[in-house]
Amino acid sequence: MDGFVTKQLGKRRSLGSVLRTARSKAEISLEQAEAATKIPLKYLSALETGNYNRLPAEAYNLGYVRCYAEFLKLNPDKIITTYKTERATNWHQPDASSVSFSPKKAGDWQFLITPKLLGVVGLVVLFGGIGLYVASELNKFTSVPLLEVTSVPAEFTSDKDQITLEGSTSGGAILTVNTEPIFVNASGHFSQSVQLNPGVNKIVLQAKNRAEKTAFKTVKVLYNPDLAKNVLPATKE
Repeated sequence: MDGFVTKQLGKRRSLGSVLRTARSKAEISLEQAEAATKIPLKYLSALETGNYNRLPAEAYNLGYVRCYAEFLKLNPDKIITTYKTERATNWHQPDASSVSFSPKKAGDWQFLITPKLLGVVGLVVLFGGIGLYVASELNKFTSVPLLEVTSVPAEFTSDKDQITLEGSTSGGAILTVNTEPIFVNASGHFSQSVQLNPGVNKIVLQAKNRAEKTAFKTVKVLYNPDLAKNVLPATKE
């Protein structure tokens, strides 16, 4: 087969053409060649079509070329020399059918970063942020406002005729204590003194937002002015 190789390469035929012709004359299919050489069919096909960019690392390729040449009874040294020459010539010329427009790898995904892609991502982030903000504001507008009293429990007894109600409510809500409006600062915090009458005092706090959604809190205080008098003084030793 050496004369055949010299003759074929002398006519400037490609290595792939020489390999295909030799295999065809031997009446061997690619599947049979794969089974005999243990070289994956996709790599045999890449060698025969000159699609070298579909081959694995070069250390493997030289072994594949030699093994395939010996299997087809071709001169392995001449075949390897021809392969190296063609591979060097086409090193920067990938096969059009195997060109990937996603040369950047991230795990199992591939992507190509372009100004257009960055612009699209920027728009998605921008409109996504606007959408989240609008959704958040809409939720605040349509939801029942927050109302918390932190200075006193819901029910307790006091010997003083005045208590201070402190707490927080949603920003923008109108707050009343027993129907009397009280001041709420920009952060939603409030502090209001309430005069007590002897007996049980029921204090109703109401927070209403612009959507007319209302929240209520009730504080019940038993004002007993004699409570302090009933406490026994400490025993002197």
